[in-house]
Amino acid sequence: MFERRSTPRTLLNETGSISVDEHRSLPCIVYDRSAGGVRVALPDADIVPDRFVLSIDASNEFLICQAVWRKAEEIGAMTDEPEVGWSTRPSIRREPEPA
Repeated sequence: MFERRSTPRTLLNETGSISVDEHRSLPCIVYDRSAGGVRVALPDADIVPDRFVLSIDASNEFLICQAVWRKAEEIGAMTDEPEVGWSTRPSIRREPEPA
């Protein structure tokens, strides 16, 4: 298979959520990630807007995403991250809630 990515992907299989609007979010699985891209799976990818916010639970990050392709249960999206790589960039993290 021909690889079209300009940077390698990292397999994640982490839980996350996609913000559909101000009041709703949908649980998803973040399958993999590369510098500038992400692939997520959820039961009904058609209801996700073209531009959305993805929250990755394990890293407490929020990513602004633009859908590039869709299948019935998957979305491939570009992220707002620079090409230098997501592992070297300071990420937007949620602060833990006080106990």
